[in-house]
Amino acid sequence: MINKLLFSTILAMSIFSFASAQTDSTVRMFKSGMAIYAEFGLLPNNKTMRQQLDRLQIKPFTSFMGSIVLAKRTESERWFSEGRIIIMNSTNYTTDKDSRKAYLNGIGIGTDGGPKIVNNRRWNVLIPIGFDLMLYQLKIKSNQTATIGQVTQNPQSYQPVRLRTGNINFHAGIGADYKMNLLPKWHDQVYLSGKASYHLPVLGRRKWKGEDVTVSDLSSLKLNQIYVQLGLVFFPKKDAKMWKGMGMHR
Repeated sequence: MINKLLFSTILAMSIFSFASAQTDSTVRMFKSGMAIYAEFGLLPNNKTMRQQLDRLQIKPFTSFMGSIVLAKRTESERWFSEGRIIIMNSTNYTTDKDSRKAYLNGIGIGTDGGPKIVNNRRWNVLIPIGFDLMLYQLKIKSNQTATIGQVTQNPQSYQPVRLRTGNINFHAGIGADYKMNLLPKWHDQVYLSGKASYHLPVLGRRKWKGEDVTVSDLSSLKLNQIYVQLGLVFFPKKDAKMWKGMGMHR
């Protein structure tokens, strides 16, 4: 079932890209750039899971979910697409020592793309549609203080618990690029870019798994919410030499 769903998704995105290229056949010039974004969930999430951890005297991770997104942007006059690498974290701010704490993090790859409904001298307005393949880890550790004898006699007591789950997250929303004349010596264009999109997990009831165990009673990870994304997109000049003129002169 999962393989069929993944195949259907990839096929749909391929058809979408092909249609985009055909529609844009009058514009043969595509440009590529690199982007870095910060992405944040707008609403508290995973309340049930955090309550379960709290009842077990484990300090839960915070409800705040944030990600760093590295992307490659390709665009024409009418269309854009991005390949994404996502590094996600929901940290734990407690400073208590010798108490068990839960940390949530994730990593994934994804893509999005869509039409530009506005493209003028200063602005792009975009309709991003895409999906991410994500792997999440829940780590529970205590950072205890112990003697070497205690550690060697019972090493399993001082190992963190690592549980993992995966998901396919579809997303769609709206975005805008503000075109800035920043660093023109090195870049053709620099965008201040922002998006707001709703993320919908396809595998929303996945259980947490360890190396040799499946956890039966821990709540599934809740990811369906609105996320905002803000960052910069750089389109470097092909012949730019950032350090030109800084060499040694006789």
